This record gives sequence, C-alpha cells and structure tokens, in this order.
Amino acid sequence: MTGLRQRLLAEGWGGTWHRMARTKQVAADAMETPLNRCLSTLDITLLGIGHMVGAGIYVLTGTVAKDTAGPAIIVSFLLAGFASLLAALCYAEFGARVPKAGSAYVYTYVTVGEFWAFVIGWNIVLEHMIGELKLFVMI
Repeated sequence: MTGLRQRLLAEGWGGTWHRMARTKQVAADAMETPLNRCLSTLDITLLGIGHMVGAGIYVLTGTVAKDTAGPAIIVSFLLAGFASLLAALCYAEFGARVPKAGSAYVYTYVTVGEFWAFVIGWNIVLEHMIGELKLFVMI
C-alpha cells in the first residue's frame, strides 16, 4: 500500500514540479539582429536614469523629508541609492547571461521557470498599480 501511495505521489507531484520549473530555451542565434547597435554606455546609463526619474521623485522627496526622515534625509537617500546600485548589478548580471531580454519576467522565465515568471509578472503589475495609486493619492 505504501509503495503504491509513494508512486502516485511521485508521479503526480513530480510532473507538477516539472511543469512549474519549465524554462524557456534561448536560441543560439538570439543576438543576431538587423538593428544597428549605436548606443554608448553613457547613452544607456542616461536612458536608465531618465526612466527612473518620474513624477514620483518630485512629489515624494518633500513628503519623505518632512514626515519620515527629517534631517536624516541624506542618509535615507544614500541607503536607497546603495539598494538601487545592488539591484542594477543584479540586472546587469542577468542581462549578460540572458541575451535579448529586458525585464524581470523574461529573466525569470529563462533562468528559473514558467511558474515563477508568472508570479513575477503579476507582481510587476501589482507594483505598477500600487505605485500609480500612491502617486495619484498624494497629488
């Protein structure tokens, strides 16, 4: 009886785990493109900074300085900058390992699996909704 039970559990959960951990295979010629690669490192860096700087930086800076951090706003910004630097290094590592990718969803799909990419994708949607709602409420 226990052998049958173990076999059924192994077949049922093993297949489920295998389906959850499926990864996307990247083709060998994934880096070939007809587009001209003309952006320099400075251009890409400034593009990333421009993407991060939105309306929230203008609205939230004064509120955080007044209500939360007070005079320690400089330390608060240094800690946030350090955390952003670590996140940027993680994305640089993923970008070097996974060609033709550009988002947390694709990185997760290729490296970890389909189920976790699904979770990350919905977390990104939730993050954008909460971020916009917070900005909307503050204005």
